[in-house]
Amino acid sequence: MKKFGVFLVVFAVFFSFAVVISAQEENTDDAAADEATEQAVEIPGSVDMTLEMKPDKFVMPANFRGGDPDRGLVNALEDVFYEQHEHSILYKEDAGEVAEGASFEGDPNITWDTKVKDADGNFQTVSSVNTNMAGNGGKFFAPGEYQIGNGGARQVGGGEGAEDVATGNEGDEDGGAAGGNQTDEALVGENGETAEGGAKTVTANQAMGVLVHDVTAPDIWIAFQEGAGNIDMAATEQELKNKMVEKIVANLGRPFSQKAEEYEDASYVFVDEGTSDERNLEPWKKTARLSVAGALFNDRGAPKFETKTVESKTLSEENMTRQIHVAGGEDEALKGVFVRRNVPFIFAAMSVDNGNNRGSTAEVACRIETADGKEVEKDGKAYLFRVPNYPREEYKDQPEYFFVSKAMDKSGNLTTVRMPLYIVNIQAAFEGGRNQ
Repeated sequence: MKKFGVFLVVFAVFFSFAVVISAQEENTDDAAADEATEQAVEIPGSVDMTLEMKPDKFVMPANFRGGDPDRGLVNALEDVFYEQHEHSILYKEDAGEVAEGASFEGDPNITWDTKVKDADGNFQTVSSVNTNMAGNGGKFFAPGEYQIGNGGARQVGGGEGAEDVATGNEGDEDGGAAGGNQTDEALVGENGETAEGGAKTVTANQAMGVLVHDVTAPDIWIAFQEGAGNIDMAATEQELKNKMVEKIVANLGRPFSQKAEEYEDASYVFVDEGTSDERNLEPWKKTARLSVAGALFNDRGAPKFETKTVESKTLSEENMTRQIHVAGGEDEALKGVFVRRNVPFIFAAMSVDNGNNRGSTAEVACRIETADGKEVEKDGKAYLFRVPNYPREEYKDQPEYFFVSKAMDKSGNLTTVRMPLYIVNIQAAFEGGRNQ
């Protein structure tokens, strides 16, 4: 019995040693697993990105033209070349900032999107280009609110050992990373697994709101029409406006014809931003195009069409607004407007702004005034002058008259016209000219 007791004691001692050894082995396995987990580096599904506009000197302050800084929009100017730059670790040469020990397995796939807000408040795509470049650039050819987006994707891998950790290759039956790889650094995805070959697609996306400001003086059309005394001039004046509205929108502010013979019903003065190339000039280089068409712009009454460029000037340096001023005179392309004595005439003026892509028109303040600024009133429903004042050297005692017009857009850009209005003697000035 004593011998049996000794046997039990010995057995208990051996059993205790076995339990201790087993616990030590289990602790060793847990430590190895914890070490492998700590060494496994997670590849994020996406990384941060920031966007900016350059050059800084053409990016206007946050409160530009009374804007709301809290909106967070970048203030830019139309027709200025801007560069858009992104900042993201996804586009760097070294993938170490994406995840420790990571490597890029190929070039990034990069797309730049440009969208503009329409009249209903929805953003419509203007362009979407897959450049694979981390920078983009161009001009905004029309004012409005835009959204610039950059989207990128790139394959990120972890090199040797990543696939072994993910799949348990060369490990034990329980999926442990035995096989000599459990001390290697490895990359795993957010779900603990890597893509085939140890690579994962990582993305970066960001959008930037841009408010593009109008720096172009508005277009202006002025029509003069002579008529017989029995015509309802008020009705004709309204018809004149209606015709202008239709033609302005259809022709985007450009003259509807360059043929002089097509201006028999009325004579026109056109002041517009010009041809496509002229419309895309930088603000400090902007011009306007003055065109005169019809028979009322020379003292012979001969129909003509003439056009020339007019320089723009800075109206406000702080607000970056522009002004176009057309001054008629003896040495100018627009010498003045010549109307016949004792013949009633009317005029109308309309403007159109590139701020809404010349989609709508507005009436323009215009009048006839004397040299001292006093307005000349209509004679009934039309203007009518009975005494000539041209040529000026022959009629120095007669008043000088001027036609003046002014159009300003919502941004504060201004177009003004001031030209002499001459009253000519039918027999003296229009002999051999138009039908009298």
